[in-house]
Amino acid sequence: MSFIYLDNAATAYPKSDYVLGAVISAFKQCGNGGRGGHSLSVKATETVFACRVALASLFGTEPERVVLTCGATAALNIAIKGLAPERGGVLCSVLEHNAVLRPLYTLEGVRLDFFAPSFSSQKQSLKNAVSAIKEDTRLAVITAASNVCGMRLPVKEICAECRRRGIVTVLDCAQTAGHISVDIRELGADLICLPAHKGLGGPAGMGALIVHPDSRLRFRTLIEGGTGEAARDRYMPPYLPERLEAGSCNILGIAGLAAACEELSLDPEREERLRRMTVEGLRSLDGVQVYGADSDGGYAPLVAFNITSVPSDRATELLEQRGILLRGGLHCAPLAHAALGTGRYGCLRASFGKSNSAEDAEALVDAVRALLKQNTF
Repeated sequence: MSFIYLDNAATAYPKSDYVLGAVISAFKQCGNGGRGGHSLSVKATETVFACRVALASLFGTEPERVVLTCGATAALNIAIKGLAPERGGVLCSVLEHNAVLRPLYTLEGVRLDFFAPSFSSQKQSLKNAVSAIKEDTRLAVITAASNVCGMRLPVKEICAECRRRGIVTVLDCAQTAGHISVDIRELGADLICLPAHKGLGGPAGMGALIVHPDSRLRFRTLIEGGTGEAARDRYMPPYLPERLEAGSCNILGIAGLAAACEELSLDPEREERLRRMTVEGLRSLDGVQVYGADSDGGYAPLVAFNITSVPSDRATELLEQRGILLRGGLHCAPLAHAALGTGRYGCLRASFGKSNSAEDAEALVDAVRALLKQNTF
């Protein structure tokens, strides 16, 4: 049975043959980078550096300020635990993913200051964020766009206010990287965290921590080990990226991520058209509720909705029977669901990627319409 894939916010599908080819080449040609002077080790070192260059070019920093990780979750943990204050406050929104919330909850002696964004006004969201900043706030960790409803937050303006007050800023760009332009210098953030496998279209199990080129932050380390250099030193090197990269790297994932960056072509207008078509189509149906789709600040290409009185996991099953693959449930963001009013069953999430078309958006709306007409939930 053919299907329409609308779960790109979880992972992009399908991955390109170009990315696959890079992974296969690395499998056959690369040794362990920085662990020898022979040709296979050199090839791996060159592959790693090419990935740093590609990411630095995309996200507005220098190659040495690109820390390669095993995903956005790892990048967020490194940022949060490596920079967490010993006391004072940490600012974050109620839209955060558990990749932000759970590391924050482990911090001892630190107060979490949450702000609730407005689902209609970016200006009000900014006001709410600024109001939540306290005199002793030292760190802000904020999602650039909700993974539940797609709403983007005014992160550039929040970063500017934090910078004025000497607050370190970390942005979770899991749902924006690869969909819209993300430049760390333009945003004014200290750090951005991102995965390879979503909007960028790279392999799973890879991500990056992007550090502002002018940053002088000092990181505590989470993992210690070999770096391929300074082997006599007792401790991890003080400089990036080596300070935060211990052990042998995932050369296959790195090669795939570099290839994904090379072929990436941003088309936010097309993805926004698909999102808007879906919102309008679903809102035209009696018995469907769409969430968080009225902000004036832009969106990641995804739509949150429910079929009235039908648990989202059951609706997901029924839509898959009609060839539509999307996600239901709580999406690892419990506070966001509480804010949206979907805390009991979560919601359905349709998310678009490079391979989706207007026909896919129409097919989703048609499938929901058919379910409502059938009314056999």
